[in-house]
Amino acid sequence: MTFVVRQIAAIETQPVRHAVLWPHKPTAASCVISGDDAPSTLHFGAFAPSGSLVGVCSVFDERSGRFPNALPLSDRVVRLRVMGTLPSVRGNGAGEALIQTVLDAALKRGAAWVWCDAREVAFGFYLRLGFSFHSQVYDVPEIGTHRMMARRVET
Repeated sequence: MTFVVRQIAAIETQPVRHAVLWPHKPTAASCVISGDDAPSTLHFGAFAPSGSLVGVCSVFDERSGRFPNALPLSDRVVRLRVMGTLPSVRGNGAGEALIQTVLDAALKRGAAWVWCDAREVAFGFYLRLGFSFHSQVYDVPEIGTHRMMARRVET
């Protein structure tokens, strides 16, 4: 299956964020995060051949506050956040297409690294795409076990 990834507005990410990442929240409109509307923030959507939005992610200019020295301080980094694909398309390339778009965007911004707070269920996905662990396990309340993962952006 071929997916088209393009930049979308923050509000367009909310239904997938709600369905995949935060079903415990009351509505899709409650799936807003700090920085969503910052001028430097990018939001991407993966679209199935039918044209339906099946995956989303957002990219922020942000270092890790939890592990500030996990990546070289001299390197510019971007944070991948709220990444998710609908269960109906998992394993078909939508997530990989989103990550490739994020890596391309990071390279254009001059970033040396892309990092994320990866959920335990996604560790294998990120490892397959060249990310590595940069922290021990930690718990995010109401969501679960995470680890900081990062990938060097290749020039």
